[in-house]
Amino acid sequence: MVVLLVEDDEDLGELVKYNLEKHGLKVDWVLDGKEAFEKVMRQRYDFIILDLMLPGMSGLDLCKEIRENSPNRETPIIMLTALSDEDTKVKGFSTGADDYVTKPFSMKELIARIEAVLRRVGHIKKDVIEFNGIVIDRKSKSVTIDGNPVYLTKTELQLLEFFLEHPEQLFSREELLEKIWGTEHNETTRTVDVYISRLRKKLGEKGKYLKTLPRLGYKLTKN
Repeated sequence: MVVLLVEDDEDLGELVKYNLEKHGLKVDWVLDGKEAFEKVMRQRYDFIILDLMLPGMSGLDLCKEIRENSPNRETPIIMLTALSDEDTKVKGFSTGADDYVTKPFSMKELIARIEAVLRRVGHIKKDVIEFNGIVIDRKSKSVTIDGNPVYLTKTELQLLEFFLEHPEQLFSREELLEKIWGTEHNETTRTVDVYISRLRKKLGEKGKYLKTLPRLGYKLTKN
């Protein structure tokens, strides 16, 4: 999962980012509301953690824009705030926040709140995902094709897992670079082509489901 963390307190931001990454999440951290707005308008996230008091654009305004105008209108949002009064929380919920965490908070509390929100919206990942005989067991990090084990590198596994999570969806090379290699990557779109080619070979006959759409990108499809 990729989390957008919007927090201008650098010490707190570092702490939250470190702990979320320890739990296996990818974290895109920004300190400014306007920068966060630019990101949510061009990239999808699995979860957003949003401070209420931000430079550039307030958390409330940003939450409202996310819900009304962005590709992340359905993305779960938790707001962080030092304000615990009822009116502030009501405003946050009315703009689209799914939950509130009041500062100071423990990391255990924040992670528990994230898991609770994900359960409510049905975003908790299954341990095993499958597509037409291609099976990934997330716990053992193993892959089988019609019951036969296949060895994949870490990046190949991440790429296959992403496609199995989003069947029948088209992704450009640039989108795949951001999703798999992160926003700070130094790779070119040729890297995506090379890994797709390797993955197809390792999938054998099932590699035919990983389709190339000229000039558009790739998608996993039975058609």
